Amino acid sequence: MKVLINALSGIGDALMFTPALKILKTRQEDLQVDLLAMFESVKQIFCYSPYINKTYFIDFLHQSKIKSLKEVLDIRREKYDYSINVYPSNRTEYNLLNFFLSKGKRIGNKYIHTHFFRFEFLNQIRYPEINNRHNVLQNVDLIKDIVGEIPEEEVPNMEIFIPEEIKQKGKNWVSQRVKDKLPIGIHAGSATLKNHINKRWDINKYIELCRILVKEENAFILLFGSEKDLNEKIKSELKENSEIASTGDFMDSASRVHSCKLFISNDTAFLHTCAALNVPVVGIFGYTNYRELYPWKSPHKIVRLDLECSPCFYNSPKPAQCKWKGIDEFKCIKLITLDSVLESCRSLLNELKN
Repeated sequence: MKVLINALSGIGDALMFTPALKILKTRQEDLQVDLLAMFESVKQIFCYSPYINKTYFIDFLHQSKIKSLKEVLDIRREKYDYSINVYPSNRTEYNLLNFFLSKGKRIGNKYIHTHFFRFEFLNQIRYPEINNRHNVLQNVDLIKDIVGEIPEEEVPNMEIFIPEEIKQKGKNWVSQRVKDKLPIGIHAGSATLKNHINKRWDINKYIELCRILVKEENAFILLFGSEKDLNEKIKSELKENSEIASTGDFMDSASRVHSCKLFISNDTAFLHTCAALNVPVVGIFGYTNYRELYPWKSPHKIVRLDLECSPCFYNSPKPAQCKWKGIDEFKCIKLITLDSVLESCRSLLNELKN
């Protein structure tokens, strides 16, 4: 039997399918499981996975539509028995693509916030989206038609398979800079797509947090993400106690995350990268749903405000919007205090020491 996984969104969403992938292959070892990605970083994650037979990459965002269609039809000729849209994939384009990719059984979700022209009906098997259910479990639902019902307690951790050579290279890079200090990772940025720049906690609070951790914990701050302006601002304030750690290669960056003893991040792909590597992480959440996105089965603390209106963001192509205006706009992230994040860092570090 042949199964195609369509992991068309970003790193975080792709990682939250990895427990389902492991179940798929360990329950039915004779399956051929292939995967399609449209981001190079996602392709990197899965090309090293022992559970994937073949990884396809189609650069939908940058190449011509004719070239993309040709590559899609080439995949269709492989005649997959199942094709699965990784959760969340609440876009018309993803459902159309699944239709063109496979003549077999097409699996997707029935979303809470949707309409007819999302073309969900093109997927013959649709599992209902369940509010407040973790994305990992929503993804496990998608393989039930193939492997049957999976009890939640049997769902494994997320995984990233970093080749030993890359892992050692990252470890060496960190140890040469950190020396006898405590390596702590920071991701102060976020994606900007769909207005998600508003996931970001105040950069000045991040700077003050880093100063305190350097003083109290003898920390060395490793700065992650592609947001050069934010990282340069933090580095200029911390001087010799910090270094920009991210590179253009995801696996290289992940190998450096792996050496961190603590990580602090907004709700971004790095939060889930930490979970997949079992790196303790403090996650700062605004309008996104922490119940669906907390670091799965790994050491963590969540910092958020329990506002009546939050979380308000749901899986949809629509950008994030706030009901409040002016100074109160996105107050769910703006009003999170330095003390609350610092207390979570201290608490998690103490738990790890004990």
